[in-house]
Amino acid sequence: KITRFEVSWKIFWQIFAFVTVILVLYLARQAFGVLLVAIVISLGLEPLISFLEKRGINRLLGTIFVFLAGLLALTAVLYLFVPILAVEVGRFLGDVNQVITDLVGFGLPQKVIHDFALSFDKALGFLSAAQTSITVAIGAIFNRIILVLATVVLSFYLSVQKEGTDRLLMVILPDTYEKPVLTIFNNFKLKIRRWFAAQLGLSLVVGVIMSLGLWLLGVRYAFTLGIIAAILELVPLIGPIIAGAIAFLIAITNSFTLGLYVIGLTFIVQQLENHVLIPILMGKTMNVHPVIVIVSILAGAQIAGFVGILLAVPLAVAAQETFYYLAEKKDSRPALGI
Repeated sequence: KITRFEVSWKIFWQIFAFVTVILVLYLARQAFGVLLVAIVISLGLEPLISFLEKRGINRLLGTIFVFLAGLLALTAVLYLFVPILAVEVGRFLGDVNQVITDLVGFGLPQKVIHDFALSFDKALGFLSAAQTSITVAIGAIFNRIILVLATVVLSFYLSVQKEGTDRLLMVILPDTYEKPVLTIFNNFKLKIRRWFAAQLGLSLVVGVIMSLGLWLLGVRYAFTLGIIAAILELVPLIGPIIAGAIAFLIAITNSFTLGLYVIGLTFIVQQLENHVLIPILMGKTMNVHPVIVIVSILAGAQIAGFVGILLAVPLAVAAQETFYYLAEKKDSRPALGI
């Protein structure tokens, strides 16, 4: 008996449409990344805006207040800390050659030293190129400013409307897919709201502890290293390890004993984070397997750089919620008698 497989034009066009959508998303990944960041920001701010709305404050005014408060807080941080950070970074870049010489003296493998030196050569080369090519530098800065402004405007627009992201999905989705996608999205946004608030709190606490700890130990560039630790805390699993490694490399240029103290500090902070901060701030907010998180981070970095890394966890949650929904739908179908 020969079984014939017939592919209808409908299936063909569905496959073609799917491939086209994936291709368009890849080519427009920068714009897509801006939209995703705006959605995450909107979902993260929604509880605060809703809280103000329940207290009798108009939603538009509440949204403006939240965004202005965030802008003022960011401006205050930049005004207070950027001068200190600029001085430390300037000294650090000026001491790079001495750092490399000290690393050689401690007998580290040549490959480690070579990679360390190469990374800073690239960074310094980028800065030098930016200084000599004013047009390129201005263009790059202007592009980043446009992306940041677009993200702020989109997140504001999505926040000012109640359930603004849901409304957006209802506009762009066909009626056939509206219900299942909104069901998945409702589960997704609940987790993302908790993750957003918890992640910001976690980054702030870890950054402050690392800065104070390194300063008390007498490590150079303690404030800069604390900022790096806070930023890398946004990268799950891998980020804290990288931050600790950077602090260790800086510390051993002073003495190997100081490097060991930094390892001890990093270990203590990690234990505090894993056993106290994460259970308090996150609990089981995400419930995503670490392997999925790491693969998502690597894929995000390959596709969209640092923005892709930041979006790795939200996208992993979205993929997981989609899988759970499809699996549940499959299990709920009536069994077929054979």
